[in-house]
Amino acid sequence: MAGSSLRQQLDQALVAVGVLRSENEALRAEVIALRDRVTHLLTEMGRDSSNSSAPPSRDGVDARKKRAERRAEAREAKRAAGKQPGAPGANLKRRRPDLTVGHEPVCCKGCGADLAGAPVVGEVLRQVIDLPAVEPVVTDHVAYRRRCACGVETLGDMPPEARAPVCWGPEVRAFAIYLLVRQHLPVERTAELLADLLDAPVSTGWLCRIQLEASGRLAPFMTELKAQLRRAPVVHADETGTQVGVTKHWMHTLTTNLLTLIAVHPRRGVEAIRDIGVLPGYTGTIVHDGYSPYEIFDAATHAQCGAHLLRHLDDVGQAVAFELWTSQLAGILIDAKNASETAAERGAPVVDDVLAAAIVSRYHSTLDVAFALLPDGPPPRLRHTGGWSVAQRKAWNLAIRMRTGADDMLRCLVDTRVSLDNNVAERALRMVKLHDLWAGLDYELRLEGGPREQRIRCEGGRIIRGRGGTRGAGPAGGIALAWCGGVRCERVLSL
Repeated sequence: MAGSSLRQQLDQALVAVGVLRSENEALRAEVIALRDRVTHLLTEMGRDSSNSSAPPSRDGVDARKKRAERRAEAREAKRAAGKQPGAPGANLKRRRPDLTVGHEPVCCKGCGADLAGAPVVGEVLRQVIDLPAVEPVVTDHVAYRRRCACGVETLGDMPPEARAPVCWGPEVRAFAIYLLVRQHLPVERTAELLADLLDAPVSTGWLCRIQLEASGRLAPFMTELKAQLRRAPVVHADETGTQVGVTKHWMHTLTTNLLTLIAVHPRRGVEAIRDIGVLPGYTGTIVHDGYSPYEIFDAATHAQCGAHLLRHLDDVGQAVAFELWTSQLAGILIDAKNASETAAERGAPVVDDVLAAAIVSRYHSTLDVAFALLPDGPPPRLRHTGGWSVAQRKAWNLAIRMRTGADDMLRCLVDTRVSLDNNVAERALRMVKLHDLWAGLDYELRLEGGPREQRIRCEGGRIIRGRGGTRGAGPAGGIALAWCGGVRCERVLSL
């Protein structure tokens, strides 16, 4: 009886141990999953524009402070303050004077004698450049009605700017559009500036109305702009969200070093890109950040932004296990950039075959190392399952993306016109985000219901200037096109 009782107690103890062991394994798995979640959340909290695709406008105070400190250190390391050796000087130069004012000494500073009639033995010139007081010029247009001998009365024609009994002229309208669209002043501040500095008190409703009118008058200009973008060998594309009233819309840009088109659309993806009408049928190279709708346009060649890849590599490299191969891949991308820029300076259309082959070989060898450090993929669809950590998932996703898109990511090696980054497009959209911060809403996008072309932002100054300097117009030349019916479009755009 005693032996049987001991056996039962032992069996019960073994069952209890088995239950406890199962519970322990379940708790261990739960702790690992929770630890992975905490790691993931801490990583997400530490993400900013330096290690993700988030725009700098979303960075917190600490991230902005660190970025400012890094830039200050880089500037101090690269150059001293002030004018750099070899840089052209920038100072005010004398101009032909409109007015000369003499200043005579009254008495001698030595003995106090009167200097009236004393000989002039020298002079000192100083020139002051200033603005005259700005006052509006009011013109009365009088159309006379004359009666012919036949008895018919004929009224003279009014000029097109005299559209109402009292109205603002084309210079005021063009200047207001320039302030709103080129300088991104909010509507109320634009009205305040016009009233205070130009004695031209206008309403905010009038400013919104003339903006829509100007956009419609730029239709021939926009048509020619899109045609030139379609003919460009390389186009940079990007998009960013903005607010129209209470609805989220998307600002899309298609940009070269000289031409910029920015369009607003309620959609971000393929529908918007097709409605804008440049990329369908485009056969050049599209530089973008890897957003999948661009890949649908398979008649074009594609290049992915290396700056985004460098940020993703920096993010994945935060895990010690992946630090080596991510830093090596980042160096390879920089080497590809430098090789492409050096070849472009020599006028070569492609990087030297031997150098390009070496870079491509290093690229794929490093990716082989990355996959050797990872479990057999693909990872499970749900996070924190299947034994994959968040760091491993991110590393696998990035590595597989860089392997399948290797040609797009190293496009600059086979075409030196293609830059490794997409900064041209991102710079075009930067003012959109800054204006959202300044004004809260995009003022020119509040009026809806018109044709889509009328909701395209007028970036005339940017279109004409580009990097090649102003072409055929002054600072507001592109905006002034709105008030001449597009007559000058062909001359300004024949680059």
